[in-house]
Order: sequence, then C-alpha cells, then structure tokens
Amino acid sequence: MEKEEKTSSPFIESSEIKERENVPCCCSQRWILAYTAFFGFLLVYALRVNISVGIVCMVRINDTSVSSSQNNTDLTCVLETTKREYDRAEFDWDKNLRSTILASFFYGYIVTQIPAGWFSDKFGGKRVFGVSMAISGLATVLLPVCARTSVILVYVMRVIVGLGTGTVFPALQSMWGRWAPPLESSKLVSVGYMGTMFGTTITFATSGVLCQYGFDNGWGSIFYLTGGLTFIWVIAWFILTADTPAEHPRITEAEKNYIESSIEYDTHIRNGALSAVPYICQAFGAFGGGQLADMLRSRGILSTTAARRLFELIAFFGTGGCLVITGFITCDDRQYAVVCLALAVGFSGLVRAGHIVNHVDFAPKYAGIMFGITNTFATIPGMIAPIVAGALTPNNTQEEWRNVFYVCAGFTVFGAIIFATFVSGEVQDWARDRNDPPKEEQMRRASSFIVPTPSRIG
Repeated sequence: MEKEEKTSSPFIESSEIKERENVPCCCSQRWILAYTAFFGFLLVYALRVNISVGIVCMVRINDTSVSSSQNNTDLTCVLETTKREYDRAEFDWDKNLRSTILASFFYGYIVTQIPAGWFSDKFGGKRVFGVSMAISGLATVLLPVCARTSVILVYVMRVIVGLGTGTVFPALQSMWGRWAPPLESSKLVSVGYMGTMFGTTITFATSGVLCQYGFDNGWGSIFYLTGGLTFIWVIAWFILTADTPAEHPRITEAEKNYIESSIEYDTHIRNGALSAVPYICQAFGAFGGGQLADMLRSRGILSTTAARRLFELIAFFGTGGCLVITGFITCDDRQYAVVCLALAVGFSGLVRAGHIVNHVDFAPKYAGIMFGITNTFATIPGMIAPIVAGALTPNNTQEEWRNVFYVCAGFTVFGAIIFATFVSGEVQDWARDRNDPPKEEQMRRASSFIVPTPSRIG
C-alpha cells in the first residue's frame, strides 16, 4: 500500500530515473538550450549595465564650484588627472539628465514582464526571446548616433532596451516548462541564469578599458560591441533552439521521449505570466530601495553604513521568512506559494541598496575588481545549490523540500548577520591614495555626479 501511494504521488516517478540513464546530458538539446540561454542572459545584463560605465566617459564634468582656497597642489593634480582621463567626453549633461537616462531602462523593463508571459505562451518563448534581444541589440547599436543627435533619443533607446530585455525571463521560463525534466530542472535553469552574473562582471571590467582605448571616442565602442555580439547571439539562438522538443529538428527520439514523458503536459500550468511576477516585485524592490536609501542618506537620517546595514537586513530576513513560509504551503494552496516566492524575490531586490553598491562606498578606486572578486565567489552557490537540493530531496516529498527552504533561509539570514556586523560605508584607508583630496571634498564632488542606484540593478 505504501509503495502504491509513492508511485501515484505527484512527485517524480522512478521510471524517469531509469529513462534518464539512457539519455546522456552531453550534447543533448536541452543542455544546448541551457548553454545558449547562459550567453543570452550574459548579453541581457551587458545591454542593461553598459550605460552605467559608458555615461561616465560620455559626459564632461564641470567642477566650477571649486573655490580658489581649495586650489592647493594636491587638489590641482587630482583635477588635472581627472580631466585627462575623460578628455574624449562629448556631452554636457547635468546630473538630472544623467539620472533620468540611467533610470529610463526600468521604465520599459517593468512594462513588458506580464505581457511577455502571454506572448510566450501564444507565439513561443523562442520567438519572444530572440526578437526582443534583436530589438534591444539594435537600440544599443544606435545609441551613440542618437546621443549625438538628441538626448531625448537616448531616453527612447534605453526604454526600448528595457522593454526588450524585460521579456526574457518569462520567455525562457515558458520554454523550460516544456524542456526541463523535473530531475534536471534546477541544474538547467541555474546554468542559464548564471549568465546574468557573468554579464555584469564582464561588462564592468571591459567597459572601462574600452572607454580608454576603444574606437569612436572610446565610449561608443561599448555600445557597438555589446549590441553587435547580441546580433550574433540572436542568429545562434534561432538556429540552436526550439519552443518544444517535438519541434526541434536535431533532437534524438530518445531525448524527446524522455522529456515529454517526464513532463505532465495535461496538468502543466502555463505559467509564463506568473513567472514574471517575482521579477516585477524585484524590479520595484530594487528601484524603490535605491531611491529610499539615497533619500535617507541625503537628508542625514541615516549614515551610509547604517543605510547599507538596514536594507541588507530587511532584504535577507524578508527573503528568508518568505522561503520558510513557502515550505509549509501545500499543493492545494499553490497560489500562496507564488505570492510568497514573489515577495521573497521582491525583498531580494533591496540588496541593490545594500551589498551590491557597497563596493563603491568602501573602495571606489577598486570597485570594479572588488565586485569581480565578490561576484566570483557569489557564483559558487549557484553551482552547489542544485547538488545540495538533490541530495536533500531523494524522494521529492514536501518535508524534504521544506528542509531545502530551511537551508536557504538559514544561509540568507547568516549572510545578513555577517554583512551587518562587518559592513562599512566609509572609504577604507587602503583604498586611498596619498594625494587624495580631503573626505569633505570627495563627498562634494561625488554629489555632483551621483549614479543612481537603479542603474546598478543586475
């Protein structure tokens, strides 16, 4: 009797394990989809954050308010060095213009998430993902020309990039609903989404070099390169992928049967739109958290250190709490699970006002390399988590998955406590140069060219 209940349960049957042994992962079309998605998300985040570095090289900074009393030798050297470093800048955009340009991406990004789920179900995630990326790549390639024509066109191009890239998460989720066998779904999905971290890191690292040594005044090459690579990827995407295993021209019969038999199409919820909800919450959390953090700091309500600590604690404790609650929700109340997971991802968006921006606080001169180091270590959980989850859920029971949520929540809370204990929002002594101007002057200059938190979402 016990064996019959286990066999008839909605969890993965043992027959899938046996069938999986006859369908290797190497060179399989489902894993080619995962690797192609990895590079796709790498480029999604390249298109998303390239403006954050590019705008620094595009705009001339006029420090006209520096008084003659501050014109000592050390300060003069620093200012001259800054001028030489960005002598290829072309535009005199003030702080408000720059802030609007950096934020304009998210005006488009929020709009297309839910419609993307519907379009993916109707026309196929492959088309939605590919066409959206092609449009985003074109808008990126056109941005240098638009910038030299009118700043309004720059807003338009960045909104278009946001509209395009806002569709990709729901589109790929819709495809995974048809491609990912339950026993491999965590690994397949995590490999694809790891591209987001690599995209942010690589773009920040290479954009600074392109600013100095690239063609078209340096900054233009950032947009031509990221947009051009996107076009190449789009071609590969349409060649290598298909909306369903049945539509793929190169899939083996064994792999197709394995995927289709392990996914219950008759009970599968077409959840493209639902898949977008967590990312909408994350976008609002990131945008709102960044704005609120800067407001609290600018009004003197919180110090930088206190602001980083507060938002990190809210983000991680909120995420952990939602994960624990999710573990107790049954299949009969799955809508509440969607709400809890959406809130968890929404809370995680607040880290953009916490540890994500903290590198710029304590080591602005080395923020790029520091982010690269920390983000490299941050990719490790993405590789380990599927293995740990598989080990903790041999029978895929609710109790076993509850333990997975406990572990995730525990690590989240532990990370928040460690960060809150050791965080600092002040520039560290080892990150200063001997000729750096006084701290007050650094703060004054920073306020003349502040990069809003929303541009760092990623």
